[in-house]
Amino acid sequence: MSINRFDIIAIGGGPAAQKCAIQATKMGKKAALIEKDPYLGGGCVHWGTIPSKSLQETSRFYRNLRLSNIHGLQTPTSNQLTLQELMHRASTVIEKEEDVTREQMIENRVTTFTGWGKILDPHTVEVTDAGGRKKVYETDYILVATGSSPRRPVNENIPFEEGLVYDSDGLFSIKNMPSSLAVIGAGIIGSEYATIFSQLGIKVHLFDSQDRILGFLDQEISVAMAQYMKNAGIEIHTSRSIQSYQKHADGKSVQLTTDKGETLVVDQVLISRGRVGNVDNLGLETVGVNVNDRKQIIVNENYQTDIQNIYACGDVIGFPSLASVSMYQGAYVAKHIFGGAPHPVDTESFPIGIYTLPEIATIGPSEETLKERGVNYGVGIAKFDTITRAQISGDGDGMVKILYDKPTRRVLGVHIISDKATELIALGQCIVNLKGPIEYFTEHIFNYPTMIGAYKNAAFNAIQKEN
Repeated sequence: MSINRFDIIAIGGGPAAQKCAIQATKMGKKAALIEKDPYLGGGCVHWGTIPSKSLQETSRFYRNLRLSNIHGLQTPTSNQLTLQELMHRASTVIEKEEDVTREQMIENRVTTFTGWGKILDPHTVEVTDAGGRKKVYETDYILVATGSSPRRPVNENIPFEEGLVYDSDGLFSIKNMPSSLAVIGAGIIGSEYATIFSQLGIKVHLFDSQDRILGFLDQEISVAMAQYMKNAGIEIHTSRSIQSYQKHADGKSVQLTTDKGETLVVDQVLISRGRVGNVDNLGLETVGVNVNDRKQIIVNENYQTDIQNIYACGDVIGFPSLASVSMYQGAYVAKHIFGGAPHPVDTESFPIGIYTLPEIATIGPSEETLKERGVNYGVGIAKFDTITRAQISGDGDGMVKILYDKPTRRVLGVHIISDKATELIALGQCIVNLKGPIEYFTEHIFNYPTMIGAYKNAAFNAIQKEN
């Protein structure tokens, strides 16, 4: 094979592209990865998953310092935090992730190119480096995994350029910590940042045009999370949309006006109105790859585009836009192309983690979905404030909710709110995917005291309701 020819070329440097290229080389194929930036990791490492979760962990730590008196301790905390101080941990983690990613590419013999990748035809990709030099490479297959960017509605006159209004990618450029913040959009990203900044002592207002936050979740979980937010001092404004953003007379704040005629003045605004795929100037239209109105590439269940040998996965195809799923999709593409692909994954068979404070984790259908399907289901709930380990640690917020099919006893879904929800969901995921019965939780021994004991309590609650 020519030095300029590959079995597969992945455009993008994030989790999906990385895992695809690595999987291909593990199957004896020659793979290349093209990343426009001089560092690997994509949005996941540099302005998305890693920095936001690092900030969440720092915010959690700061909150726990303030609550240390529950352990009989008195710990002084600063009220003059800067964003740079808060991002100290994130910068350390990002640097380490960059090193690990680069080492993985080398260890797995993945060729990496730094530059802009553009598809010239279904078997040819052009790379333009920072100096404008172009080089062309041939390939049998192409994966587009270029990620996404915050959606900026063009017809709403949002003054991003004023230094008072930010999107999630630009959030970390805030120079001074605000005393008040309005978050526009109560989806995953908006809800995460609302709770993170609230725990840092910032007054947060959370707006959404829908009638509840995180509207895709099980309603009971959504409603409970809203209450935890309110308990933390967040003011939630649902069924509201912002009609205008005006710089206040002091020049240091923003006045918001809602569609109900209400006004609110805040120091900073975070716009979290969804994301759009990074598809511009990739040559997609040249080869006939179609995108939707959110600039997300349209694919089939195997992540193939309309062009058979061109695939797409990760955030650039839209939901669920999770790093964990992107990794799976990338590896799946290589297996589908070169042999050994598993069956396509069902969207209800992978966990969704939301890194709010407390966290939310879910797998399987919601209670509302089961009702719509006419399933004869049962429900079991355990509140963490009744769990011994949670009383010891002070993590009493939240619940475990188990949904199961009554005739077959099979566990269908698990929904959790807890500071440790994204870890605790693993047991539920195993039982759901292995089609285990609700009785698994009641008939097996779990360490005591543990947070995971909430599964047993929830299962007993479910079975008790049947009697």
